[in-house]
Order: sequence, then structure tokens, then C-alpha cells
Amino acid sequence: KQVDGWQDMPLTQAAQTVQVSAYPDHYAQWEQQAADLVTEHWNS
Repeated sequence: KQVDGWQDMPLTQAAQTVQVSAYPDHYAQWEQQAADLVTEHWNS
């Protein structure tokens, strides 16, 4: 919540702003799979 505009950022950009990873796009390949899992199990 301390990153201004995080709600409107791509997930990988918001994460990179917080983590400052040496591999900023590393997790992008898993973003859709993670979103699908959350959607499937959120209200289970």
C-alpha cells in the first residue's frame, strides 16, 4: 500500500517496485496461472 498507484500497475511492476529483484520479469510467466488459482479457490 506504500507504492503509489499499485492498483493500476501490472502485477510484475508492482512486485518489482517492492522487491527490487535482479530478475524483474522472472515471475511474469506465472502471473496468469496464479490468477487462475486465486479465482478458482478464493471462495472455496
